[in-house]
Amino acid sequence: MMTLLIHLVMAVPITLGQAVNPDMKVLETEHRDGYICQMVEYNVEKDERVKAFLLIPDSAGPSDRKAGLVLLHDHGARFDIGKEKLVKPMQSAPENIKLSSEEWVGSGFDGVWYGDELARQGFVVIVPDVLYWGSRSSELCQKWSRARFCGGDGDLKLMKNDVYEGQRAVYDSLYDKGIIWAQKTLREDVAAANILKGLDCVDPENIGAFGWSMGAHRCWLLTAFCKEVKTGVALCWMTLKETCADPMKASDYSMIIPELRDNYDFPDIAQWLAPKSFFFLNGDEDKLFPVPQSRIAFDRMQRIYSEKGAAGKLRTEFFHGTHHCGPAEQKTISDFLKAELQNR
Repeated sequence: MMTLLIHLVMAVPITLGQAVNPDMKVLETEHRDGYICQMVEYNVEKDERVKAFLLIPDSAGPSDRKAGLVLLHDHGARFDIGKEKLVKPMQSAPENIKLSSEEWVGSGFDGVWYGDELARQGFVVIVPDVLYWGSRSSELCQKWSRARFCGGDGDLKLMKNDVYEGQRAVYDSLYDKGIIWAQKTLREDVAAANILKGLDCVDPENIGAFGWSMGAHRCWLLTAFCKEVKTGVALCWMTLKETCADPMKASDYSMIIPELRDNYDFPDIAQWLAPKSFFFLNGDEDKLFPVPQSRIAFDRMQRIYSEKGAAGKLRTEFFHGTHHCGPAEQKTISDFLKAELQNR
């Protein structure tokens, strides 16, 4: 375990601490209700840049530093949008992206762009695109999106299937270079946390994270292996390995870190999360993460926290509902993050 821990922890913060380039560029700024939304771009690898939304409350500044949040978008087999799953697109965005975002948020968050809502509540928020989503999606994916939402040409079903199966090729192409896709994503998520830490409007001691679905998976990895992130909330992603499909589906490739998957079960992440405060929240009707296995995972995580002298720092709960982030869940999450980051 120690070898793996050193490998992951050393590889992630140190690599990204060096790779984050101070030349972060603001590409576009839009004034919204009580905050600004910026489209930013920054380095994550030697020759690779990532686009993200950065939301800053109007009152935030050097004399009034705010808590920061890294928001991590889901998978959902919807690749034309990434950061737009959590933040309302810019007015300049293509029509298909606006419509796709509106549809996705309507289904998953009951019409609330949760990043915007958290910015209104006083958090500085950053939401990056993962490789193969949003601004980093394929041309075929964008062609599907234009056809789906704006009446463009093409066989929607065939294009969607090809884009979905394309995840295997992404994994393989990275693997051939000695790169694990999910580990690359983790390094990039750490980069986003480092961007927040470097802003003069952010309190560097109060940075947290939130994610739903695949974003939840990213959230507990980020919080476990990034010292800048003090707490997090993972909505709708915790189970046992026995629930995983064999052979893997194409969607699994973006989340698997073989060295972790082969040696540990999912709740073992608590070994690296403790003693940080953290909140796992699953739906009691979520078919992707059945309650019996999730309950066992939660109990195991609580035991690990107790063994590490951190009893009471881990919150594990079920809400009544499906794979979803509705108003009740949003309030529960916001209340937790405020208590951990704003009201200390």
